[in-house]
Amino acid sequence: MSAGSGAERAARRRLSRGASGLRHLRWAREVLATLEAHVERNPSLADADREALRGEARALAASVQALSGAVKPYRDFLERTRVRYRGHVRVAEHLVREADADGAGGAAEAARERLGEALTELAGMEETQRRPLKEALSAEIDRLREAMAQMDARLGERVSAALVESLYPPLTDDASRVADDCDPDDDATASPR
Repeated sequence: MSAGSGAERAARRRLSRGASGLRHLRWAREVLATLEAHVERNPSLADADREALRGEARALAASVQALSGAVKPYRDFLERTRVRYRGHVRVAEHLVREADADGAGGAAEAARERLGEALTELAGMEETQRRPLKEALSAEIDRLREAMAQMDARLGERVSAALVESLYPPLTDDASRVADDCDPDDDATASPR
């Protein structure tokens, strides 16, 4: 392919691999929505190209669904289980500060023991619960990214470079998330602070 092919320009609009699973899901859904919009609303597509885009949309929808299936359990874990363990650590840290401020040696030692226990529980949870969920999510992110790269290459041989590039939403400067200045609830917009 030439240096300025649609697939290569689209690659410049690829989300950072370091972005979260949730951000990859948003990004992929934006691409899928644009693919579907081309199928439904682009009158300049030849019938064969429209069918090719329709097929790519079906394939990408399956990849998006697979990623969604890995994002949900990981997000649920972070927002339910992990926060509970982190809460235990914060309480234990508070008790250490209180005991240190009171100057009670025995109470301070007991508080430090509770903090050690809370930190050990947190570390154990990270290893036994978070790591497998994160590994599964990471594998789905990799599969999605590979599927999209292959889609770009196939489409790059069928349709214009500009059409391939048009599939991808604008990203923030660091490519960590989709830029959506029109949505005040989007995490790419300015902080409410």
